[in-house]
Amino acid sequence: MKETLEEIIQSIYLLPQQVLEDVLGHFQHLEYPQNYFLLKPGKPCKYIWFMTKGAVRYFYTNDQGKEMNTWFSLDEQIITDAPSLINQTPSQECIQLMEDSEMYSIDYAVIQALLQKHHSFALWYIKLVELHYVSQIEDRLSDLQFLDAKQRYQKLLNLYPDITNRISLGNIASYLNITQGTLSRIRAGKL
Repeated sequence: MKETLEEIIQSIYLLPQQVLEDVLGHFQHLEYPQNYFLLKPGKPCKYIWFMTKGAVRYFYTNDQGKEMNTWFSLDEQIITDAPSLINQTPSQECIQLMEDSEMYSIDYAVIQALLQKHHSFALWYIKLVELHYVSQIEDRLSDLQFLDAKQRYQKLLNLYPDITNRISLGNIASYLNITQGTLSRIRAGKL
């Protein structure tokens, strides 16, 4: 599993070997069961998690008490609540495991120390924020503005071909901002 963590880190921005070894030494290996909450609203996000195996959903509960899914992460992806982590402010979202999952975590305070210690890690962190926060948010907003429900569903399937086997259709419909009935019609080719 450590090889997978190294691959995830190096895919963001190539770190020199001695910096990589220092960074890797600060990660903690974790295993959590399905339905475990990595983060709940009102708590500041203190970690970046590098998932090696599993599925996660990000969601909030609206004023009517309905859960609204905002994002999914599956296998070998990075998990965090970026605004909460960067500003160390209370999160507005939940991050919940949808499967038994394995991951590595690194603490915010450790990240800050590594940023001071290694220039290349600071460049890596900037790239991480660009790739996994700015571009994801812009892409999500663009999808909601310019793609219809069928196009959003197809894009999700292209990104995660096996998502319907791992995430409930109700959660997928919520993420797509449609009803479960609309999703059923799309899947049946009736829309």
